[in-house]
Parts: sequence; C-alpha cells; structure tokens
Amino acid sequence: MFFNLLLQKIIMSEKADQIMADLMGVGVSEHDALVLADCIISRKSCSWVNTDEVNDKMVQDLNHLMEKKNYGIKVVVDAVPTRNKYIWDVKIE
Repeated sequence: MFFNLLLQKIIMSEKADQIMADLMGVGVSEHDALVLADCIISRKSCSWVNTDEVNDKMVQDLNHLMEKKNYGIKVVVDAVPTRNKYIWDVKIE
C-alpha cells in the first residue's frame, strides 16, 4: 500500500512538473503556474490575486493551451491597475 501511494505521488509530481512547464511556456509566472497546476490536477475552480504581470495575449494563449490539452478549464484574469494586481478566476467547464 505504501508503495502504491508513493508511486501515485511520483506520477502526480511528474504530471504537475509537465503542466507547470506548459503553463510557464506561455508566459505564466512560476507562482501562478503552481496554483493553476493545482487547480488542473485537483479539478477544482479557484481564484487568487497576484502582482505578477499578465497581459491579454498570455490569457488567450493560456486558454488555447487549456483547450489543446483538454483540461476543461477556463481562465479569466482581471487587472486592477490602480493597485498593480491581477485577479485570477479559474473555472472548471
């Protein structure tokens, strides 16, 4: 049983590493990629606020990646320019 749990953890870790690499490949910061990868793996909607810069092209590329990988996730990021923050909203479709 312990071996099965350890193997499952290793597989999930490898999956998370690959997902993070894909996310960072379209310009997502490491912190945002970590949170988003957790949303993808756990299949949970989530939201958070961060100061790492996000632009419309990155969000478009990110949603294209979500479709390409069949993650069933929709990402919306709203900028709050007066506070230099970005509000991430990730929904399971």
